[in-house]
Amino acid sequence: MHLFRPAALLMTVAVMVGCTSELPPDVSQSDLGEFRLDRLVVIVDSPEQMPFSRQIGDEALEVALTDAVDQRLRRFDGDQLYSVGINLQGYSLAAPGIPVLAAPRSLLAMSVNVYDDRPVRLNRSPKRLVVTEDAGGDTVVGSGFTQSAEEQLAELVDNAAIEIERWLRENPQWFAPKPSDDAAAAAES
Repeated sequence: MHLFRPAALLMTVAVMVGCTSELPPDVSQSDLGEFRLDRLVVIVDSPEQMPFSRQIGDEALEVALTDAVDQRLRRFDGDQLYSVGINLQGYSLAAPGIPVLAAPRSLLAMSVNVYDDRPVRLNRSPKRLVVTEDAGGDTVVGSGFTQSAEEQLAELVDNAAIEIERWLRENPQWFAPKPSDDAAAAAES
């Protein structure tokens, strides 16, 4: 069963158009508690292709998303290991439409989980993200006219990595220092 149906995705996109933006420099340059990325698992298993989308292969989707998220999260060098799992469930790479009137938007739909080193999932249920291309500029007439599928995908995966980092930053309690085994043993004595 697909969790993201075309109609639901399109309605979500209509609400979220232009929501993705870069984190402020002071935030993006700060640490993320004790977070250090151990494993990144990206699953792309025949995701749902939205109507009027350009075609792109599963491997290209997986490589692009893995590279963008890995690059974004590997910069943190905390003392505790965490793993991130991403399941890409749907996508749309906007094809040329009618400029301005019916300029389709590109999007990625995914679910994300984060695990500590035991491994225990830290979020109660998968975080559902629908990430769109940036609003404005060349997307006003439709990115299908101004960008190749690869350029659209590059922008989408960068935005996905930003949104995943933003979600992790909204949950700092996950990345608080844990007592060491020696400290825990001493506390039990």
